[in-house]
Amino acid sequence: MFFIKRRLLNSLSNNKCCAIIPARGGSKGVPGKNIKLLNGKPLLQYTIDSLVDAGCFEQIIVTSDSQEILAVASNLGVDTFLRVDAEESDDLVMPDIPTITCLENIPIQTRPEFTFMIQCTSPFVKAETYLHAYRTLLENPDVTVFAAHEIHVFLWQESLSPESNNTWLPINHPFHERIGRQFAKHQQVNELGAFYGFRTSSFIKAKHRFFSKALPILLSNEEVIDIDTYDDWALAEFKLKKG
Repeated sequence: MFFIKRRLLNSLSNNKCCAIIPARGGSKGVPGKNIKLLNGKPLLQYTIDSLVDAGCFEQIIVTSDSQEILAVASNLGVDTFLRVDAEESDDLVMPDIPTITCLENIPIQTRPEFTFMIQCTSPFVKAETYLHAYRTLLENPDVTVFAAHEIHVFLWQESLSPESNNTWLPINHPFHERIGRQFAKHQQVNELGAFYGFRTSSFIKAKHRFFSKALPILLSNEEVIDIDTYDDWALAEFKLKKG
């Protein structure tokens, strides 16, 4: 059931690091999107190719409830792990859970020191971005590094107070002052979900991707596309064909 075969990688250090890609078969927005052909290649392949080119992951594992997805992953030369608990592929279950299950099936003495949880629906993340994230994690081994994009937006939230009478309040900016981006006091980023990197033992213990400090890894504008709808798919295909 576990680890069909391995694509050999050139690790940049002795710190063992693996990449785990949770890819369930029951995607809703674009059915079967994880292995659907995008400009002639399975969507999954774009992420795997970038991870391999990064040269810092000793092992790449795809975990899925779909034999079809695992077959494609195996043909691409990476390891596979079949999920046997149907609840781990439920819409409401975060990918942290199947990622932890996959790690717990690796003997403790051979578990990687660091793990990256990767979302294969972000096909434009570059190899150098993964490498930068890996190096940042090595320099800060007790934090979680995560994919992010710098933004400056004005967020508002409806008050939950019964006496509010449809009152809306600012979240990240003052009510009586409008501050331009160039004058903002704090940098703001949007968490993208493309990847998270952390120390394996801390992640398993916490059972959640964030457990201490966190550091954003900023992605470029061209890397941020996440495929969730057919519109996202069309945009990604347009960018690939345009080159």
